[in-house]
Amino acid sequence: MYDKDDYGPPERRAATGLPLGVMLLSVLAIAVYLLAGAAFLDGRSRDVAAYVPRGSLTAVSDTGQRP
Repeated sequence: MYDKDDYGPPERRAATGLPLGVMLLSVLAIAVYLLAGAAFLDGRSRDVAAYVPRGSLTAVSDTGQRP
């Protein structure tokens, strides 16, 4: 009679179609996303501004301690 925990011999050859397919579809989706984003931003300005809070980096005294 069959044992409930007997799953048979291990697999000799694993199928790689599903993982490779998911990976290729992911790469394709990312490429389409980046190309679509580049097409939307083609005519717009791409300037970037970084705002630093007051007193966090600019107000350091000669001793290296913050006021």
